[in-house]
Amino acid sequence: MHGEQPGDDVRTTAELTEATAVGLRWVTYSRIGVELLMLASLVVLARLIPPAAFGIFAVVVIFQELALTVPAEGVGSALVQRRSVERAHLQGGLVLSLLGGVLLTLLALVVAQFVARPIYGDETADLIMLASPCFMLGAASAVPVAVLRRRLDFARISIIDVVSTFTRLSVAIALAFAGFDASALVIGQLASLVVGTVAAWAFAPVPLPRWNRQAIRELMPYTGPATLACFAWTGFRNGDYAIISARLGAAQAGLYWRAYQLAVEYQKKISTVMTQIAFPVLARAVDEDEMLALRRRMVRVLTVILFPLLILLVLVAPALVPWLFGDVWTPAVVPMQILALGGAATLVIDAVGPALMARGRAKALLAYGVGHFVIYVGAVVLVSGRGLAAVATAATVVHAIFLVIAYQVMLRRGLRAALRAIWVDVSAATVACAALAAVAGPVNWALDNAGAPVLVQLALVGGTGGLAYLVALRAGFPDAWRDLSVVLRRILPGRVMTLIERLPASRRPVLEP
Repeated sequence: MHGEQPGDDVRTTAELTEATAVGLRWVTYSRIGVELLMLASLVVLARLIPPAAFGIFAVVVIFQELALTVPAEGVGSALVQRRSVERAHLQGGLVLSLLGGVLLTLLALVVAQFVARPIYGDETADLIMLASPCFMLGAASAVPVAVLRRRLDFARISIIDVVSTFTRLSVAIALAFAGFDASALVIGQLASLVVGTVAAWAFAPVPLPRWNRQAIRELMPYTGPATLACFAWTGFRNGDYAIISARLGAAQAGLYWRAYQLAVEYQKKISTVMTQIAFPVLARAVDEDEMLALRRRMVRVLTVILFPLLILLVLVAPALVPWLFGDVWTPAVVPMQILALGGAATLVIDAVGPALMARGRAKALLAYGVGHFVIYVGAVVLVSGRGLAAVATAATVVHAIFLVIAYQVMLRRGLRAALRAIWVDVSAATVACAALAAVAGPVNWALDNAGAPVLVQLALVGGTGGLAYLVALRAGFPDAWRDLSVVLRRILPGRVMTLIERLPASRRPVLEP
């Protein structure tokens, strides 16, 4: 990477498409492994750890998320976004990252003692202090991971993800069996960061930190706004837990955490397959038009894959949640069903961020993130006294409004253009989901009233709804079907693809991408 000249990392659309396809296979397989581990472990943890402990963890996780996102999206993304990076940029970036880690560690200790302790109690404050080393670990790994992202080395990034997740879950489950509650979750995250940092340095060793004023000055125009945006985004993603815990108690916060995780965060874990790839790929695009066109195809694939999963989750949640996690989690069902619409909106919103970052529009991302955070937190404060369903409704409305604003910011155009672009991106998935609901809804109702076993209900609802969805998608949206087929060919075995391709097709010609 040393001695790169400006423009050396610009790649053609064909090269970026191939890099996306190769990366997609690695990230997809790693996410499948990670999510299977996560699902199995969370079922175990949900039965070992009470909702109140998850509510405490929901407050602590704000600090752990900041420890990961601030160095990665501040310094790390500044290194990825630059057309050329030299040794001095890596050294200066590591200086900035470590200094930020020190400052955030001190800030976390102060907040734990003087803010969290009087509001949330001693246990929450002590766990925040326990989590404070996460800031230095996140700072140490940011630059090596940025180097891997610049190289589009999704294979090694995926390995780090899988190994870190396995460590986190193994430690958390072992401690939960030993009688630890929220502390098991915090220590598990600490262990995963240690392993992830060691792996990142092994895969991409970088020069030791050294102060270089010129290099740091070149990184700061992006790093500063991006770092502030991380605070806004983290507050937006987690501020509701803190408010609910303060006003309604840790148990209610834990129930809302579960609802939000199922409806919003879990589908984001799947969307990470694309968004991890999107930023470094889009940053290498020749110009903004090609970047937006490539992004449009990515979003279309994301929505086509994830929207039907959200609809199915809404349908089967009353049976699935208590069966999977235990009856104590039943009150999370209705907020989760409401939040699913917000989950669909945030899925598309998240796909806007990589486009802004790729064009170096960190200030626009900051302004948007702050606005979203302030309005969302204000709405939660206003309605939190009315219960979890009211909070979920407010969250969904705010996310839908800011989806439109996100497109206006990205396109730099008015309301009509933003709405048109949103519909182009989501129309295929939305219309096909209507077919899914029309078929799967009555099947789910009949099975539920008949008292069918949960596994039978899941299989029949998913099978009939999924088939209706695929038929509607192929018949009505050949371009979206083609993009989905390209992705599936990279992932699924050939025999499965042969069966899928036998579904009824539209007579309209499929356009070449």
